[in-house]
Formats: sequence, C-alpha cells, structure tokens
Amino acid sequence: MKKSRKDTQIEVVKAILAGELLLEEAMEKYDIRDKRTILNWMKSISPLVQKKTEPAPHVHEYVVKENSLLRKVIGLQDQLRELEEKNAQILAQRNTLMEKVTQLEGKLHAQEKIETTSDV
Repeated sequence: MKKSRKDTQIEVVKAILAGELLLEEAMEKYDIRDKRTILNWMKSISPLVQKKTEPAPHVHEYVVKENSLLRKVIGLQDQLRELEEKNAQILAQRNTLMEKVTQLEGKLHAQEKIETTSDV
C-alpha cells in the first residue's frame, strides 16, 4: 500500500529529527529535489511529532548543525587529499634514494673487487 503524502512527510521529519537521515540523504531517498521542501515540512510537522515536554527546535538549528558537519567533512577530505599527496612525494623520494644507495653499493662493491685483485 502506497503511503500518503502526509505520511511520507511525517516519516521524513521523524527520521531527520531522530538523526537517522541527513537532509541530503532524505532528499535522495524520497526523491525530493528542493531542500526548502523538507525545511517547510520540518517547520510545520516537527512541533506535531515532538514530545509535548520537549521544546520544538528551530529548523535553522538543524541547517546550521548540518552545514557545520558538512564543512568538517569537507575539511577532513581536503586534509586527507593533502596527506595522500605528501605521502606520494615521500614514496617517490624514498625510491630515488633507494636507487642511489643501490648504485653506490654497486660502485663500492666494484671498487673493493678491484682493490682485492690488485693486491694479489
């Protein structure tokens, strides 16, 4: 049985208020194209689904919290990308140094071989 529009609205608002879904996740799951649609639902429905003893939080608070979390995630992704780039540079430098060490060991071994043959 298909849910009514009001039931869907209530389900979306409850899931967001419970922290089960972020705004973008709800938009994707319920195929909602405009963030303002859910924000309007939250304004009208959240006081109805909240417990009577609990004051209804403002929709603005949710948006601010969500935006700050998204900013943190983006910042962490940027830091991760920078660290991955630095790691790649360090690995490249390590490989270059390893090649140089191998060449120097080869030269040293060749030098020692020449010295041992000339001593005989």
